[in-house]
Amino acid sequence: MLLFRKLKLHLGSILLAVLLVLFGAVWQAAYSHSSGRMASGSSLPGLVVGSVAAAIILFELLLWPRKKFRRWKLFPTKYWMVAHIWLGLATGPLAFIHSGYRLGGTFSTSLFCLLLIVLASGIYGWVMQIIIPKWMLGNLPYETIACQIDDVSVQAALNARRILTVAYGPKPDGLRKLANLDSVSAKMSGAVIIPNGPGAAKAIVIGAVQRRDSSRSRIEIDAENEFNADDGKELWRQYAAVIEPFMLDGISLSEDELPRRKSSNQSPVRTRQKSVDWFCLLRDSCSATARPIVDRLEELSVQRLQYDTQRRAQAWLHGWIAFHASVSVLLGVLLVTHIILALKFT
Repeated sequence: MLLFRKLKLHLGSILLAVLLVLFGAVWQAAYSHSSGRMASGSSLPGLVVGSVAAAIILFELLLWPRKKFRRWKLFPTKYWMVAHIWLGLATGPLAFIHSGYRLGGTFSTSLFCLLLIVLASGIYGWVMQIIIPKWMLGNLPYETIACQIDDVSVQAALNARRILTVAYGPKPDGLRKLANLDSVSAKMSGAVIIPNGPGAAKAIVIGAVQRRDSSRSRIEIDAENEFNADDGKELWRQYAAVIEPFMLDGISLSEDELPRRKSSNQSPVRTRQKSVDWFCLLRDSCSATARPIVDRLEELSVQRLQYDTQRRAQAWLHGWIAFHASVSVLLGVLLVTHIILALKFT
């Protein structure tokens, strides 16, 4: 597990968190024993422990503004994050000790429950940060830069068109209209202008496809065999009707650039198993010389499937942050209110 591999990094924060909780619990128990009643939040140990918990929560909230001023290099990020995790977890027991092991009124109960929600969302995010990258490494060999998935998909579609054009010539007339990808390429998120004398040249900078499989696809054809026109017409027809619409699904294109298409939920290649079955039928409908082409088209389709899976994994990986940050800010506001009310009525 990642924690045990980096125990030295975590050890200091773990020890500090444990010592704070033990010190608060022992002091609260000793005070309660000497006074003959359970120490409340207004007692000396209750105030100190509560102040420590409040200071930790305020420290936790500093993580976001710290990112805005990272150029100051106030503290190494890895140590800050480790302290954020373990000291944050310590706030739960410290808050419970501060309350005298009871929930109290409506406001204090709501504050404590909100703290538990913050801790639960933080633990969930920590687990996701450990599990999902490892799962993606082993299951998504075509992983690319998440924000450039659309750009890479457009390039893959252009690559598929080039393969079919080289093998069988241009798309035959009468088949389904293809998207105008030449105009799309110029508007990609990775498009940059390179000065070139009096004019300027456009270039596309896109994320590379991370391939972690040992094989490398090549199209090899027996010199005695040639691509035939019937295969070409069938492959172009299926490419225009099924493969390219799936590869470009979800990409923002204008109506004149993209013909009407079915939702990817209705595509016959929308899942890995359906894709395998569909491409098997496509191979059977063509001659043996077309199979390397079909294999390459299937590879590009699988690549797009993995991009969609990567998007879902990225949503699981980062989607919790907005919720965690929101409830953390709300917790900070209620904590300040709690402190003001406590000082007012003490």
